[in-house]
Amino acid sequence: MKIRITQEKRGEIERIQNEFRNKLSPNEILRGTAQGINSALSRSVPRINKRIKERYNITPKYLSRQAIVSPKANSNNLYGGIKINEDRLPIIAFRPKQTGSSITVAIHKGKTKMIRNAFVATMASGHKGVFARGHYQKRTGFVPGREKTASGKIRITELMTASPFTMGISPDVRTDVAEFMGNEVTARVHGILTSRVARIAAKNE
Repeated sequence: MKIRITQEKRGEIERIQNEFRNKLSPNEILRGTAQGINSALSRSVPRINKRIKERYNITPKYLSRQAIVSPKANSNNLYGGIKINEDRLPIIAFRPKQTGSSITVAIHKGKTKMIRNAFVATMASGHKGVFARGHYQKRTGFVPGREKTASGKIRITELMTASPFTMGISPDVRTDVAEFMGNEVTARVHGILTSRVARIAAKNE
């Protein structure tokens, strides 16, 4: 997800850096700025997760993996980002319920669908998922069947869903996060540099 801080906010960050030129070394200012950027990015992730939770019936375990700060800014490169996971997610991430020989699941809140001839099971590794007899085929999706594996057993495949997190980069979410992040980064950079000046002053007393 590409979210850019406005030119106005970048100018404000430079103004904050200049404010501390006579109080901190260039390296300290750069480190503090990078820390402020990463802090603002981290505080933006919960806003994205909140928007996801508003629309999707996802469990906390899988929600926590959908948006992470990557890459992180450092003193040599004052650039950071938020990476949105757009990989397919297993059906188990959306609180499915077993109903006879079928599974009912609401991926989008308020929109329940039924998956026939599917079942919840736990693998030997401990991973729990929703499975069905058949396999995935390119450009077709899941194809039910009784195809056998090399060992002669009927092929069982875990059911997945196309990633619903393209909404993570939708215009409304992008605008909301960019505005929040722009305000947050200036506040965090100024707060961190102010704190460093205070610590130096305390040591010299």
